[in-house]
Amino acid sequence: MDRPAASRRTFLRQAVAAGAAGVLAACGGGKDVPPSTSSGGLPAATATAAAGHRLAGTITVAYADELGKKPPYVEQAAAAVRQAHPDATVRINHQRIGGGDFYRQLIASLEAGDAPDVIHAGGDRIGELADAGYIAPLDAHIKGWADWQYFPPTVAEGVTYQGRIWAIPYGLDTRFLYYRRDIFARVGLPATWQPRNPTEVLDAAARVKALAPDVIPYALYAGPAGDAGTALHGFVPLLLAYGGTLQDKGGFWVGDSPAVRKALAYYARAYQGDRLSPPELLTTSRPWVNMRERMGAGSLALLYEGAWVYGGWVSKNREETERNIGYVLHPSERSGAAFTIGGPGTCWYIAAASRAKDLAWEFITTFNNRDTVGRLNVEDPHPVARVDSVKVPEYRADRFLVDASESLRRAHFPPVDADFGKVIAAIQTATARVATGATGPDEAAARYTDDLREAVGAAKVVTLT
Repeated sequence: MDRPAASRRTFLRQAVAAGAAGVLAACGGGKDVPPSTSSGGLPAATATAAAGHRLAGTITVAYADELGKKPPYVEQAAAAVRQAHPDATVRINHQRIGGGDFYRQLIASLEAGDAPDVIHAGGDRIGELADAGYIAPLDAHIKGWADWQYFPPTVAEGVTYQGRIWAIPYGLDTRFLYYRRDIFARVGLPATWQPRNPTEVLDAAARVKALAPDVIPYALYAGPAGDAGTALHGFVPLLLAYGGTLQDKGGFWVGDSPAVRKALAYYARAYQGDRLSPPELLTTSRPWVNMRERMGAGSLALLYEGAWVYGGWVSKNREETERNIGYVLHPSERSGAAFTIGGPGTCWYIAAASRAKDLAWEFITTFNNRDTVGRLNVEDPHPVARVDSVKVPEYRADRFLVDASESLRRAHFPPVDADFGKVIAAIQTATARVATGATGPDEAAARYTDDLREAVGAAKVVTLT
């Protein structure tokens, strides 16, 4: 059922315009291994240069970073490649914009045939970019890269699509349910809290609303405004918590099911029943920016978000963050089965149109050395993709990072599928219908099935009783 490249490119233009996003895929933990062959303060000389093979040509490395954590490491890698290959030119295009805006610009450049050689984008985009013919498979390059041994099989699976590897990750994704201990103390909830099921999350939020009316009880992303967060920080964890799945074992997308109805009923209580989540989440552009700030400032009690947001709070006030912001795994309807949603995070790709693929690969492997991966993921908190990077002292000393890495042992990963951007759009519509009160959960579940069939084709959708 492969889709022709031209058709996929048409879909990408439409999906980007609509704000649709791809899904995150599998990644995982690791084991104690010897240090990498490319450890040290700066990226080491590359294997190609060490073997006496000098590369020539010009590459452009394009990436987005609003926080400014990555530029020093990107520049170090570029400088190391230039030093090892004097006839090579490495140009850096750093965009101080959000990842979504950068991706929209990237697609426009790719479509116009003016793409960078090295692409920086989420691992959730692999299926879309590969189907469109925009990125090159990396299997042949990986065969000659000794450091690939430090990437666990689950990480490799997370960047594999249709049997080939397309991207190199460095910081993995995981997520937590964050709660404010100081707010919980005000309303008589425990400082050490692990909800036993999803209902207890709503119950805690309801208690906050009743006893601390000056704060927002709960931020549950819904509708198109939530972008990918509506799916990955809202609907998908709830679906899994209630025993559901996005796709069955045969690869069919699951429409109406008991778990879908329970997840949408949860939305109904959060927005229409107890009114625990503010309606402006449905209409405000980039609502996650404000919600993350409110959590850090102590005016939001509950938020399910990525591990990476913890670093923003710590950078402003580590002592305050560690004292007042707790984090737990997402509860399941089954007691003791708490979990997280994982993924390969933002990755490096090589453009299919690049005329200097060997040089592009040289940059990627130089950047992805042990110490850079470890130190960057201390500054921008993520579990590391390389298992040897946990040996970096700064990483091992950070309790949150240790907990984040450990959480991936209990991770669920949505499938790597090029159609997931369309599925996210259907999820956004279903959650918006319930959150606004336009329909009840049962009707929204039925219409979700119809939306899925229209989006991906009726032959790819099943329902469960």
